[in-house]
Amino acid sequence: MKNDLSDRLEQKLKKIKKTNNHYKNNGYSIGLKISLDLISSIIVGVLIGLGLDKIFLTKPIFFIIFLVLGIITGFYSLFKTMKKLN
Repeated sequence: MKNDLSDRLEQKLKKIKKTNNHYKNNGYSIGLKISLDLISSIIVGVLIGLGLDKIFLTKPIFFIIFLVLGIITGFYSLFKTMKKLN
């Protein structure tokens, strides 16, 4: 009983490691993750800025602030992803 359980556990762990290595070595998935992280944070920042400008009737102030924050956040997530690759 104990050997059967440990054998099944080892097989599952090997399968998980094989799956993780496949995604880790796939260049398309890494490129897609980096580009989506960068673009999505910028888009969210712009939308928040436009929404706050519309609410408070201040034309470009919040748009510019949250655009810059979105760009900074996007490059920070890009930096963290590149750091994990090494």
